[in-house]
Amino acid sequence: MHRYLCFFLLLFSFLSIAQTNDEIIRVGYAGSAPFVIEGENEEGIVFDIWKEIAFDLNLKYTLQEYASVEAGIEAAKNNEIAILLGPTTINEERAEEISFSQPYYNTEMAILAPVQELTVWEKVSPIFSKTFLFAVLGLLLILTVVGFLFWLVEGRKFKEDYGERIHQGIGSGIWLAIVTMTTVGYGDYSPRTPAGRVVMGSWMILSLILATSFVAGIATTLSLTAREDKTITSIQQLDGKKVAVPDYKKIMDRVRNVDGQPIAVKTVSEGYKLLLEKKVDALIYDEIPLEYIFSDKEKDHYVLSKKKIEPQYYGFVFPIGSNLKRKVDLEIIHLQDTKEISHIVEDWISRN
Repeated sequence: MHRYLCFFLLLFSFLSIAQTNDEIIRVGYAGSAPFVIEGENEEGIVFDIWKEIAFDLNLKYTLQEYASVEAGIEAAKNNEIAILLGPTTINEERAEEISFSQPYYNTEMAILAPVQELTVWEKVSPIFSKTFLFAVLGLLLILTVVGFLFWLVEGRKFKEDYGERIHQGIGSGIWLAIVTMTTVGYGDYSPRTPAGRVVMGSWMILSLILATSFVAGIATTLSLTAREDKTITSIQQLDGKKVAVPDYKKIMDRVRNVDGQPIAVKTVSEGYKLLLEKKVDALIYDEIPLEYIFSDKEKDHYVLSKKKIEPQYYGFVFPIGSNLKRKVDLEIIHLQDTKEISHIVEDWISRN
């Protein structure tokens, strides 16, 4: 009798284990490309990652699509699914209602905006800026002083060469200062007296410094003015601009803080469409979806700027108290250590 009892206990244990191994879990998914690709088959970054995890854990599952990440989170909250796959940003507000896995990918927000070509006037206007004009006037003043000093120590002694009148002598001195500074050296004028050589020798040394500083100043003025970018490459340039952003309070507040007008979008595709239709001036979204959707044919007309606006941590969603969470966490850590997740992301980005 005892042997039969042991046999039935062993058989019951075996059947229980077999039933556990054959358990089918419900897996939800939601999100945008390239993490979730719309189509007949389930494709995208999260599915490639999940397949690795499910294979290692020997999990059997069915997939359930949700119209939005919020809808998927609600399903996980109500224990309708065991896990939600997607590019779900980990934040405090969501963590109060559901559990997050170990972050499987870290990213940043980036800005996509159309290239704004400068007009002809905008290209030449730096020449008429106050900085440029003051620099030219300053140089002319210094040349006049050098010309006057040269006339004072030498020019007035050789009036036959430098002119009988004072303005002629000073003018010749200025010409000699210009020729000396530019190292042209026509040879029509040259210092003959020791005092004249001291003045011109000092000017040679000083003009090397002045010429370098003057050219650098002009270059800086021209480049800074050209970069007074009409093309939006940073969040500080969003003043008065319409900007498509994720429906995420923290990002919307940052745009408002620089007097921009945020327009919330549910997906990167929705924001990209608004940008192409010129209904917004820029699009701020997670870097990976932007890189994926930013097609080659548009790369001459738009600029993608990675400015580390806001860090984003993606995780999978579980109901609170899930027994599956720890197992998935360990698998995510393993995939990160082996660089498998990075390879999956890079592969999907390169497909576009």
